[in-house]
Amino acid sequence: MATRTVIGLFAENAHAAKALEDLAAAGLHRDALDLLSADDASDAPKLRALSDLVPEPDLSIYLEGVRQGGTLLTAQVPLDREARAAEIIGANTPVNIREHAVALKAHNPELKAELIDAKRDPNVLEVVEEVVELGKEKVETGRLRIYNVVSESKVSKSIPLVDETVTVQRRTVSRDALADAFKERVFELSEFDERAIVSKRAQVVEEVNLAKQAETRDKTVTETVRRSDVRAERVDADGRVIETVQTTERG
Repeated sequence: MATRTVIGLFAENAHAAKALEDLAAAGLHRDALDLLSADDASDAPKLRALSDLVPEPDLSIYLEGVRQGGTLLTAQVPLDREARAAEIIGANTPVNIREHAVALKAHNPELKAELIDAKRDPNVLEVVEEVVELGKEKVETGRLRIYNVVSESKVSKSIPLVDETVTVQRRTVSRDALADAFKERVFELSEFDERAIVSKRAQVVEEVNLAKQAETRDKTVTETVRRSDVRAERVDADGRVIETVQTTERG
């Protein structure tokens, strides 16, 4: 089965040991895992053998990191486990090798502290992986509008009205007439009727207004991402594949 070497440099040996234990717990065989340091003389041949896995100037940076007290973790993993192995190593606080190289150079001015730049090195292919990034935008989904509508309806109310009628009343009496009893006289009595007077006034009976209510909801977004990986094959003069060559992922 084809394998790859995943490498991580640690400033703390305890972090490297923890990463190794996590890799073993994830199902990787312990024989495929190794911790390399400058304190163990038996690690020297293994460090020299890294030249077959790590190109320059990256190799010199890793070796200088070990020489200055770091611990290097190497893991030989199947191709389908490399991403998981890198994730486990990354979760145990390895150094950022690009940033750490600057600190290493401060102690060793002769060190070339720049890692291989895939954009400038024609012999390097980049492994490109799409990453889903989520953002938010506010979009209008609708409106609620309120407006007034004038309508008419018949309203009936009762009011008591007085109508006056003047009547002539007679009654029989017996008494002496006055001296001017035959003088012409005129008496009048006015009649009055009440009539309904209608007036209207506007009265506010209810208020209606618009208000907003907002609630937060979680939305899971599923997207397909692409990954451009790199495979290496050794071919003969006729272009026929002889063997598949493992590549190295550097932590």
